[in-house]
Amino acid sequence: MAKTQIKLLIFLITVGLVAGTLAMGYWVYMNILLKESQVEHDIASMKAKDRPRIDPGIRRFEAAVELIHAGKVDEGRDSLYKLCQQFPDSKTCPEAMRIIGEINMDQLYSANSTAGKKDYIVQPGNSLNSIATKYDTTVDSIIRSSGLMSFNLHPGDHLTIIPMDFHLGVSVAKKQVMLLRKVGDKEYLFKVYNAKDIRLPPGMHLPVEMTIAGKNSLFDGKPVVSTDPNYVDAEKWFAGTKSGISIRTPPVARALPVEEPKAPSPAPKKSTASAPSPAAMPAPAPAPTAETGIFLAREDIEELFALVRRGSKLSLVR
Repeated sequence: MAKTQIKLLIFLITVGLVAGTLAMGYWVYMNILLKESQVEHDIASMKAKDRPRIDPGIRRFEAAVELIHAGKVDEGRDSLYKLCQQFPDSKTCPEAMRIIGEINMDQLYSANSTAGKKDYIVQPGNSLNSIATKYDTTVDSIIRSSGLMSFNLHPGDHLTIIPMDFHLGVSVAKKQVMLLRKVGDKEYLFKVYNAKDIRLPPGMHLPVEMTIAGKNSLFDGKPVVSTDPNYVDAEKWFAGTKSGISIRTPPVARALPVEEPKAPSPAPKKSTASAPSPAAMPAPAPAPTAETGIFLAREDIEELFALVRRGSKLSLVR
């Protein structure tokens, strides 16, 4: 009897220990392991969501702008250049390039900047065109940099000559025209212009290399030169050496003429003559083809006219 009681006691103790262990295991699972698993699941879900990416260029852009406001223009401009090189996808890059272009243009014509500039004394027989050709610059640039109020030159006049070592690079996909300047053996991005539109001639495959074949200006349908009083108001454009490529303002849409309805004509008399054959019928007028070229705002064309020369390189890439 005593042995039976002892065995029963041992059995009950064993059952109690097993039940206690299971209960403890269940508590640990519900209160610790399950919660940790839920936290990991929540973290994974948060990572899987499309959270906004942090733009590392914003802080650098703000720091560069602060340098410019503090008068450290060159340092600020260099910081903006580095920003666009290191973080080209930053949303601040378009504004950074706009600021860079404005700084470069201001310094190009600034009286305080002498880099690359030459003081030229007008000689007998000189003209603006002859001087511009001799020193690889443009008439527009000489007029602006020298502050000329008249096109008449006199021996002894002082002119400021700035060599225009610029060429154009066009990104068709981005619809951008990049003005690049060569200094020594190096070349750097000077300014970016956003194109209104770019339409390539059918069959043209990129990349394409060409040069500026000519600079044209028309006023009231007639060609004018840079010394003409009407030159300021003239329509200007660049012609490339490849057919169908020009840099100009967008073409103006013209309304098609509307024909007024005609009164019905009397029915023709019956005739035994045979109907005209299809070959004898007049051919329909061909549909007008869209103008091709690189289209910029008028103010951008005006600015480029002072910077780009005939013979400047023009590159088109995808």
